[in-house]
Amino acid sequence: MNSSLRLLRITAAVELATLLVLLVNLATVHWPAVASLTGPTHGCAYLFVIVLTVRRSGTTPRTRALAVLPGIGGLLVLRRLAQDPAETPRAV
Repeated sequence: MNSSLRLLRITAAVELATLLVLLVNLATVHWPAVASLTGPTHGCAYLFVIVLTVRRSGTTPRTRALAVLPGIGGLLVLRRLAQDPAETPRAV
């Protein structure tokens, strides 16, 4: 497995998990400590998903646009990469 694809999988999972933690915290107890710890982690994971998708060779503009969707963008990019063989990395 390509290391950038593995990193994208991990980052997409972290992005989704931290978004869920933020939403559950907001809907229930709203502890500021949870928000201050999880918020920046989610933001960094979100940016990593976008950067990893844009840097991946062979991705189409539509796939890159999917990466911008918060929470599920990384998972949608991974799904699209798995379904479309045209978006596999090209040999340099």
